[in-house]
Amino acid sequence: MPLPTFLVIGAAKAGTTSLYHYLRQHPQVFMSATKEARYYWSEWRDAPEQPPPAITTFAAYRRLFDGAGEGQAIGEASPQYLTSPTAPGRIAADLPGVRLIVSLRDPVERAYSSYLGRRCGGSEGRAPADALSPGSYYVRTSLYAEALRRYLALFPRPHLKVLLFEDLCGDAAAVMRDLFAFLDIDPDYPPRLDVRHNPAHAPRSVWANRLLMASAAGVRELLPEPWRGTGMAGRLQRPLLRQPDPLPAALRAQLRQAFRDDVLATEALIGRSLQHWL
Repeated sequence: MPLPTFLVIGAAKAGTTSLYHYLRQHPQVFMSATKEARYYWSEWRDAPEQPPPAITTFAAYRRLFDGAGEGQAIGEASPQYLTSPTAPGRIAADLPGVRLIVSLRDPVERAYSSYLGRRCGGSEGRAPADALSPGSYYVRTSLYAEALRRYLALFPRPHLKVLLFEDLCGDAAAVMRDLFAFLDIDPDYPPRLDVRHNPAHAPRSVWANRLLMASAAGVRELLPEPWRGTGMAGRLQRPLLRQPDPLPAALRAQLRQAFRDDVLATEALIGRSLQHWL
C-alpha cells in the first residue's frame, strides 16, 4: 500500500490550503482527499482551540492513499505538523525518505490571520490585544526557528523545501514550478492559480456568526458522511463576513518586537533574508 512521498507541514495560515489545491491539479501528484488528516499531530488533546485529528490509526492513514497511481508523487497537507514537538519523530519513523514542504509567513500577519480564522469559526470572541498576548496559541504557532530545527535534526536538508507566503502571493506560477521540480515531476505543468483559497475575513456580527457556526456544527453531526463537507455552511456564512480591520499599530509594533529574535534565527536557518518581517 502506498504512503506519502511528501508532506505540506505548515505553517497554518501561510497558504497551505492554496498549495494543497494547486498541487493536486498536477497529473503526477496524488493528494489525499482529506486535507489536514493531522495523523502525526499528537498534541490535539492539549489544544482545545482545534478539533481532533480526522485520522487516528495508521491503517486509516494508509487508506487515504489507496487511489495513488504508480510513479505519482503522493502527499497530504497538515499544517499542525510544523509546530508539533512530536510530529518530526513520528514522521521520520514511518516515512524516512519523505520530502517536506514548509510555507512561512510574516509571523505578525500569520498570528492575526489565525486569530481572524478562529473568530470567523465562532471560537474566538476576544479583542486582538487580549488574544494576541505573549504565550498565546496565536503567538506560539508563529514561532518557526525551533520547529525547523526539530525537522532539520531528523531529515536531510535537501528534503526540506521552505518557501515564503509572499512569494506564493506574488508569483504563484514560479513557486509551483519550483515545487514541482522539488518533487521530481514535470515542472512546466500549468495549474490553475487564479483562486486564493481560505483568505482571512472578519465577522460582521460576532454573535450572528457564532450562532450560524454552532448550528452548522450540530447539523453536520446528524448528516450521513457522504453529505458532509459540501461547503454549504461556508456559502451561508459569506454574507456575515467582511474584510478585516487592520491590526492596531501599537499592537503590531509590540508583536514585531516579540518575534524579532525568532525571525533572525529563522533567517539564519533558511539562508534567506527576512528583514522585511522586521
